[in-house]
Amino acid sequence: MTEKRMTPPSADAAARVAEIAGLFVSIRQTLEFAREALEASDASQTKTILTKLNEIQSAHVKVLAAEDAFHAQHAAADADDLPDLDAIRAEIGRKLDGIRAVLDAGGVSGGAE
Repeated sequence: MTEKRMTPPSADAAARVAEIAGLFVSIRQTLEFAREALEASDASQTKTILTKLNEIQSAHVKVLAAEDAFHAQHAAADADDLPDLDAIRAEIGRKLDGIRAVLDAGGVSGGAE
């Protein structure tokens, strides 16, 4: 029987973030390449070129907005994953109080000392 190794969710999320970030870079580069190609094309097609440039700029703005929204959502999710330090401190304090109470109570009756 083969044992199935599970990837931790945080590793999956980090891989997905890296993949999406790479995709955004690729899209931006492709849009820039298309813009440069249109600008370098024949001047007799000015109206067509301007229309295509406007489409490219609109697509670029949408990509930037999607990228910003993705990063904002991912940052919010990361903030939710942070441990509650106050609760951890309180729990440690309770455990220390319990240990102190046991130590201050003296020995256990009937036990060896």
